[in-house]
Amino acid sequence: MSAKIFEELLTPGLNLGVKGFQHKGEWAIHEALHVLLSYTGPASVMMETFNVSEDALRPMFFEVEAGHITDLRLVLDMNVKRHKLEMLLFAAGITANIRLTPCHAKVLLIRNEQYRIGIVGSANANQPIRYEAGVIFSEPGLFDFFEETFNRVFNDDSIPFEWNSQ
Repeated sequence: MSAKIFEELLTPGLNLGVKGFQHKGEWAIHEALHVLLSYTGPASVMMETFNVSEDALRPMFFEVEAGHITDLRLVLDMNVKRHKLEMLLFAAGITANIRLTPCHAKVLLIRNEQYRIGIVGSANANQPIRYEAGVIFSEPGLFDFFEETFNRVFNDDSIPFEWNSQ
């Protein structure tokens, strides 16, 4: 995988409008997140995904530790609790802001005072090996739509994951 290939999408800078993409395993969403945060500076991150892997969570952990992610909120599919409990527990060590709901959406939103950037596509938060497609955007109306729907799912239509290790 190559973050450099993802950076080619950013040739007009972060004021992208709406830009489509399709690739076959050339970059992963966590690589895109790292590149975008290097451009935006510290930001809050919202993510919805059906599947999640250590490959995606570990870089998020390092971004949180470095202060590049100031607030991380995750909406994960209910199946993660049954089939990937170890990933859910790892995620809970990174952020307490995890919600579970039937979720097949793949949405990444990055927001700070200066930038609002989103990626909506077919790829889960893991290493892609298939063709993936989607859009990356900074268009305000589109960002607002996905942020509002994320907040509605996060706040009203999902259950908090709480882990008590005692």
